[in-house]
Amino acid sequence: MEHRNPASTTHSTTAPNSIDMLEPLPWLPVLETGNEAIDRDHRQAVEDGNALLRIIDARKSWPDLLAAVRWMRDRSARHFETEDRILKRSRFPEADRHRRAHRRILAEIGGTLAELESLIAPEAHHWRLALAPMTLLVDHCLRDDLKFKSHVMQYEPSRR
Repeated sequence: MEHRNPASTTHSTTAPNSIDMLEPLPWLPVLETGNEAIDRDHRQAVEDGNALLRIIDARKSWPDLLAAVRWMRDRSARHFETEDRILKRSRFPEADRHRRAHRRILAEIGGTLAELESLIAPEAHHWRLALAPMTLLVDHCLRDDLKFKSHVMQYEPSRR
C-alpha cells in the first residue's frame, strides 16, 4: 500500500488515462438460476459492476470510486444472506460450502476496500485493484452459482 503525503506528490485522485477499460457486462439469460430473488440480485450486481466501470471510465473522483465499492460490498452481503437462506431452505447439498465461499468473498472485498480506503494518492494500479470485487463476484456467479441452478429450478414451486 502506498501512503503518500498529498503535498509531496504529483499524483491525482482521479482515474488515470492508462487503464484499459473493460467492456460493460451484459446480463445473459444463461445466468438465471430460476429463483426470482437471486436473479434480481444478480442483475443488480451486473448493473453495480457496470456503474463501477463507468466511474473509472469517466475519471470520477476517488471518493466516488470508494463509495461504489462499498455499495457493492454491502449489496453483496445482503444478497449472500438471501441466497444462503434459499439454498438452506431448498436443502441444496453444497449449501455449507457455498456459504463459506460467500464469507471468503466478503472478506476479500473487505480487504481490498480497506487497502483502497487507506490510500492518499492512488495510482493506476490502485484503480485497477478497485475492479477486484467485481471480478470476484462475476467469478463466483459463473463458477459457483450456476452449480445450484438445476437444484433451485426443481425446488421452486412456481417451476413445478
